[in-house]
Amino acid sequence: MPAFSQILDGVEAAHLSNVWHRDLKPENILWNERDKVLIVADFGIAHFEEEEIFTAIETKAATRMANFQYSAPEQRVRGSKVDHRADIFSLGLILNEMFTGEIAQGAGYKRISEVATAHGYLDDIVESMIQQNPNNRPSSIAEIKKELIGRKNSFIALQQYDATRKQVVSSSALPEFEALSFIGVDYAKGVLSLKLNKNVPPGWTQEFQQPRGGHSGILGYGPEAFQIIGDTVTVSAREDEKFIQDLVNNAKQYLNAANRGYLEQLRDQAVRNERAQRLALEKAIAEAELRKNILLNVKL
Repeated sequence: MPAFSQILDGVEAAHLSNVWHRDLKPENILWNERDKVLIVADFGIAHFEEEEIFTAIETKAATRMANFQYSAPEQRVRGSKVDHRADIFSLGLILNEMFTGEIAQGAGYKRISEVATAHGYLDDIVESMIQQNPNNRPSSIAEIKKELIGRKNSFIALQQYDATRKQVVSSSALPEFEALSFIGVDYAKGVLSLKLNKNVPPGWTQEFQQPRGGHSGILGYGPEAFQIIGDTVTVSAREDEKFIQDLVNNAKQYLNAANRGYLEQLRDQAVRNERAQRLALEKAIAEAELRKNILLNVKL
């Protein structure tokens, strides 16, 4: 299952970038010995039109494309719409074969529960993935992952597409955060004002006024004495150039601590969110399993 989860990650990364592989099979899954990871390879026909693929097969210009063992039913019919669900079909066959050593074909195929009782729950997942009608298959790899996570497969990763970074990242990855910095200073009527490069996000002020790991400061003019509204930090200050410079230096120290602390905030929140999502999935699967067993065994 940890190996299959890596295959899911690779294919899902492509899907999140709107690329369908359309030629998934064991020979296109490579082992990286150095990093000890599986790699989904050979996206050679991912961007071809279906008509081009059929033409290549019929003219024998690319015999490798004629291997339909792992192809979805819709890939065998000219003019059929082929999308990401064709990859889901292939993944279902691969998952079943990883346990049974056989490619599922037709009714009565060898099931995972016959060789690995503890993983018998995978039979229902495989059956849903290899449905003839693509509309009856899981709509996304994320849906498959949720089912697996609900079975306490802790190694299954939740992924998302980060449009800002234009890459696939873990769902618990930190969101983009541009560190705040001071871009201006002013002093008038006994108030020192420091201008930030942008408005502070929720939770950042707390990190400024209560720095993690301690801080140094002037008695009575610690971080809690600074007021923060929008993009402006203010503090009362007597008309003393050295004193004001010391306040500015301390404020820069608090600002750096706030940026670090805010990143910790984001990281902790991301971890809590993913943990809550996993627990919710486990609960939903357990309830569904209980209901299914009751309905199977209770007779009207």
